[in-house]
Amino acid sequence: MKKLLSTILISVAITGCTEWADHYEEGPAQGSGLTVMQLLEQDDATKAFAGLISKSGYADLLSSSQSFTVFAPPADAMGPDTNADMASIRRMVSNHIARQTYPSSTPVTTSVRMLNGKIYYFNSSDMFGGCTMAQHDIKATNGLVHKLSNAQIPYANNIYEHIEASSEMSALYEFIHSFDEVRFDPDASTEIDIDDNGRPVFDSVMVSYNRLLEDKAYGIGHIKSEDSLYSMVVPTNEAWAAAYERIAPSFKVYDTNAHVADSIQDIRTKLAIVNDLVYRGSIARADSIVSTTGSVIHSPADLISGTQELSASNGMLFTATTLNYDNSETWNKPISVEAEQQNGRTYNNTLTSVYMRNVTAASIVSGVSGDSYIEVMPISTSTNPTVIFDIPNTLADKYNVYAVFLPATVEGPTTELDSTRITFTVAYMNSNGRSTSKRNNSRTLLTSGSKPVKMLAFEELELPVSNTTDRLWLMDKTHDPSMLPVTTQLTVATNVTSREFSSGELSRTFRLDRIIFEPVKK
Repeated sequence: MKKLLSTILISVAITGCTEWADHYEEGPAQGSGLTVMQLLEQDDATKAFAGLISKSGYADLLSSSQSFTVFAPPADAMGPDTNADMASIRRMVSNHIARQTYPSSTPVTTSVRMLNGKIYYFNSSDMFGGCTMAQHDIKATNGLVHKLSNAQIPYANNIYEHIEASSEMSALYEFIHSFDEVRFDPDASTEIDIDDNGRPVFDSVMVSYNRLLEDKAYGIGHIKSEDSLYSMVVPTNEAWAAAYERIAPSFKVYDTNAHVADSIQDIRTKLAIVNDLVYRGSIARADSIVSTTGSVIHSPADLISGTQELSASNGMLFTATTLNYDNSETWNKPISVEAEQQNGRTYNNTLTSVYMRNVTAASIVSGVSGDSYIEVMPISTSTNPTVIFDIPNTLADKYNVYAVFLPATVEGPTTELDSTRITFTVAYMNSNGRSTSKRNNSRTLLTSGSKPVKMLAFEELELPVSNTTDRLWLMDKTHDPSMLPVTTQLTVATNVTSREFSSGELSRTFRLDRIIFEPVKK
């Protein structure tokens, strides 16, 4: 790591490249003998635009040997841009310049990417980006100039730019922006020398990066990109504050350092707010939608109810003064633990036998989760078999806890029917970081020999602290969910007396499909 950092620092200090310019192929010389920049400077109709190019720092780029196409607006279309701040000038200028040459004969289906990343199209041989061209295909040694007749190419904010520009969305923007960083791009950089220590020196390209906007497994989507279409529910500051107040208690954590606990709670609350804001494509008329992080929303109409629609260059924004999240579909989904999963399942094998079973063709029971379950039996006739399950990713919230038991008929129609009484114990971390437990010994918790039973083990069980992680933590390749200690466990056992067992009144065998921690809706 020290060698890499040293190499990067040397590269940036000696040969750093602030533009991507030098990494593009050179364009062919053409007929006028003038560069694109010289053509613009010598034409009275485009001289004002050329001045803004120089002011914005693009003059050297357009004087280089690479290929460019410039869509030059006339002087009377400059308006207040000549006195605008530098960021606005660069935004306008870069919205009218494309790398490579695009003649007016370019097919209308061909996308033309401008220096700022915006994508436009030729509408016809004399229109581009919705603007009429007064003159086109003016050749230069390094490209083409198309002169627009009376207007600039309309600039449309993408989703991220809308958020960045609006003071009403500053809370969302500040959170996303906090993950901005600059990274060395080894693929775009070129090795140009070897230093005195034998290390490669690069003509370095540094690129902006935001891990929260990754369009991969753990990001919410590259809403800065012009290449994809998104729909995004965008909370105003009012909606952000209300959502934070609603969600934050569920992400309370225990740590001996209160500051660390508060910091973790804060970041996970904010991630919970943004995780399901973004969707691919259009969501306005869909029956159900899936967020970029994988959450299924069954009623999109409810999600965008009361929002204001706003078009962006890469999709749609739905500005929300209230964030209509269903907690059980977004930030607090049901937790389902498959009983047949060996990881996180323990038992005393001197007292209990556990067998994984697959649903067979002879079974008359349908809907078994994963088509597998476990059959739990005592080894000794004098004991009640017991199995303990780890419950991951719990929040500081209320849950209805269920266990789904299967009947003997899952083995086949001729299997002898049986039933047993179940007892449940749940262990969890309290607000002081200590383990505590609750037990349900109700005599009415009975399985059935002929039908599945979704048994309520605990109603509105309240867990004081959360035991979960977050998407950004998982983005680190050195992290794995198995590294997180599980603090919530559910013990499932039979609760049958010797008399009940010996008389055949109750069995001490049960078939368990899965455990469900179902959050209470709020």
